[in-house]
Amino acid sequence: MLTTGQKVYVIASRQRRGDVSKTAENTGFSPSYVSRVFRGLRNNESILSEGYRIASRRMKNVEPNA
Repeated sequence: MLTTGQKVYVIASRQRRGDVSKTAENTGFSPSYVSRVFRGLRNNESILSEGYRIASRRMKNVEPNA
């Protein structure tokens, strides 16, 4: 099982547009609260688990070469 910090890292590295809204809808929390949890400002295991479930199957975001 992953720690809270590890889940936050995975979510942040693979987050896409609409993930906050989708997670908020699936968990019943407000999008602003979900956003705070994703940024590590609040702790809520059910939100982190849902966000991790959504993001874990994706490839990491890659920064384009400048």
